[in-house]
Amino acid sequence: MRLLASTATLGLIATGLTAAPAQASAAKVAYGWAWPDGKGKLRIVPRAAKPVTMHYGIRSFRLKPLAGAKEIRLDYSSASFYRTSVTCDARDNGGKYAVSAKGLGKTACAPGDLAFVLTLGPTLVRIAYSGTKASTIHQFWPGVATERPKIAFGTLRYLGDGTPGPSISGIVSFTPEGGKPMKLGYDWTAGFNRITEACNADWLTRGDPRNADEEGVGSIACDARQMTAVLKRLKRPVLVKVHYSPLAERMNQLWEVSRGA
Repeated sequence: MRLLASTATLGLIATGLTAAPAQASAAKVAYGWAWPDGKGKLRIVPRAAKPVTMHYGIRSFRLKPLAGAKEIRLDYSSASFYRTSVTCDARDNGGKYAVSAKGLGKTACAPGDLAFVLTLGPTLVRIAYSGTKASTIHQFWPGVATERPKIAFGTLRYLGDGTPGPSISGIVSFTPEGGKPMKLGYDWTAGFNRITEACNADWLTRGDPRNADEEGVGSIACDARQMTAVLKRLKRPVLVKVHYSPLAERMNQLWEVSRGA
């Protein structure tokens, strides 16, 4: 048996077909907006990224849709995390940036710091990952990656909480007039304008026409927590006006619209 094995090995060497050792699959990379899922993971839809030079020579990335890309969920509990701020606990950059020549965050932080950042809202990142685990996560400066938002009338229905727990966030399905359904997330910064005078009242109850403009759009300002409470009670899709960012899949503001609009 040893002779046969040796003969086979010599044959492979003679023909240049030596067996290569098995290698682990290379890590994949995704660019996009990271959202929390409330269970120690993040959600991200990969986007195509093109390096660009921003104000004051800061490098960043311009994002575009990536054909066929679908949302992935990644465990970041053991990932290396690098922020664009100069400290790990900053709520924003404060005009100071720690960005490499490649446009990536340089301040080394811990997974817990990323969890904190995600409570502030979705954040732009470059993620190296294998399977369902993220290994390295870099923030990058929004700049031109932040798309120009859109405003449209359409129908909306509530899909569920974006982050179970104390965080204020949710996921809705919005279909613009003449368009296709899209999934949008929102967080505590989202605005909510109603025709109904009581922010927590059911949709279009006890409304006052004076609280709506000529298009039937509400003007009473409410907050994201009240919006979530109202949307959860919906039994059917409702007519709305939405300010949204399709590439980030983010709803920035929602208006209640009267039936006569």
